[in-house]
Amino acid sequence: MGEGEPAPAATPPAIKIFISGNSGSKEISNAQHRITMILKSLAIVMEVVDISAPGTEEQLILHIRFLKFSKEGNMYSMEEQRDFMRAGAKKKEGQRFALPPQLFNGEKYCGDYDDFDVANEDDELEEFLGLPRKTPKAVPGKLEDEIKPESENAEKIAAAEGAPAEAAPVEGAPTDATPAEAVPAEETSAEPTS
Repeated sequence: MGEGEPAPAATPPAIKIFISGNSGSKEISNAQHRITMILKSLAIVMEVVDISAPGTEEQLILHIRFLKFSKEGNMYSMEEQRDFMRAGAKKKEGQRFALPPQLFNGEKYCGDYDDFDVANEDDELEEFLGLPRKTPKAVPGKLEDEIKPESENAEKIAAAEGAPAEAAPVEGAPTDATPAEAVPAEETSAEPTS
């Protein structure tokens, strides 16, 4: 980095997604796929960690590819990654261990698929993952009403209530009739006097 050159932008931390590459559960496989699909579509940096134990030759190659290194230069095995996930993640009632997929932001536990899905549906995914928002959270209809003049808002409210926006006569209503308030009280009371 020379003089006058901007410092490189800090890369956001990668979201760790602990998955099982050989899960027999369709529900787990679908949840893992949906998480990665959503994060990719939002261009969120992620690191997929497969905690399944190697069994076939192909899985052994994946196992070697997913070996992680600690700060001291020691390798983390899949078993150590799995233990890390199980220690930090929550398990559901009736489960012996926390099952994938589980999400972490560095060492901080974010949640499981159900938590992820709720945060995504509520437009709170960045907060859930501990990331800064890329765009401000929109409040539906709020900005439009504040910008429009009051007369337009009054017309909008009147239209919503079913009343005409202006004081135009309603079809079939008498136009020359005097309002009830304009009729003198003496004429309206027809009580007999004795």
